[in-house]
Amino acid sequence: AAAAAAAPPAAAAPSVDCVDVHMPALSSTMTEGRITQWLKSVGDKVEAGETLLVVESDKADMDVEAFEDGFLAAIVTPEGESAAVGSPVAYLADTKDGIAQVQAAVKGGGGGAAAPAPAAAPA
Repeated sequence: AAAAAAAPPAAAAPSVDCVDVHMPALSSTMTEGRITQWLKSVGDKVEAGETLLVVESDKADMDVEAFEDGFLAAIVTPEGESAAVGSPVAYLADTKDGIAQVQAAVKGGGGGAAAPAPAAAPA
């Protein structure tokens, strides 16, 4: 049972019901994006298709829509900061009551706020 209790990678999503909001690839050459504006605040209801944030890529600023309904529970990458394509920039809670659980999980190191797992060192 000890092996099954091994800690997940640091970049894993919180172990509560939530949806990751990832940094999208806005062009074929984009490796990271800078968040220029969050259009929603923590606690706000978010509907699928609604613009959630604005990302600056190597080519232009683009609106990024939510793909799921939920409540913005935690912003991992604040305005002015950059994130790698595919990395979580925020988490949506399924319910308003779930916001605190997601925030606690992210602050506790179970979410994207922790440092990413180091790459395997060559032998």
